Amino acid sequence: MTADIPPTPTRDEYQAALSAAEDGAFRGPSDDPFALFSAWLADARAREPNDPNAMALATVDAAGLPDVRMVLLKGADAAGFVFYTNLDSAKGVQIAVNPRAALCFHWKSLRRQVRVRGPLAPVDAAEADSYFASRARDSQIGAWASAQSRALPDRFALEAAIAREALR
Repeated sequence: MTADIPPTPTRDEYQAALSAAEDGAFRGPSDDPFALFSAWLADARAREPNDPNAMALATVDAAGLPDVRMVLLKGADAAGFVFYTNLDSAKGVQIAVNPRAALCFHWKSLRRQVRVRGPLAPVDAAEADSYFASRARDSQIGAWASAQSRALPDRFALEAAIAREALR
């Protein structure tokens, strides 16, 4: 099993990769952490090959056990970090019971990560509806058909739900 783990880079290899990633333009610390985050996110959008707005979202269940999953950042400013979720999903239920979470952005190619902890608050219904309306039709159908975080009896049940919701 350990044969599958890549070897640890040497100090010289790590420093060379770090220098290339930073491109001599490290920005921080800052009096305005949101401005720094925005600059880092812009760097990630320009240079991170996969999902620069992906973030790990950690919540806890009613027993206090943590869960973590990847979600996509849809907005960020001094008011907070915005993501959307199905309120009936495991994360939606966990957030309703305990509206606090942690986020972690990891931009491997930039050798950066940002961690955030704090309270959660829902966006207003009009904003959520506007976001949902902006999604691709197949994405909307999938959301309507999905019994998020609940087991399905078989694939046919999902396919039937998708066919039913496609008629909306």
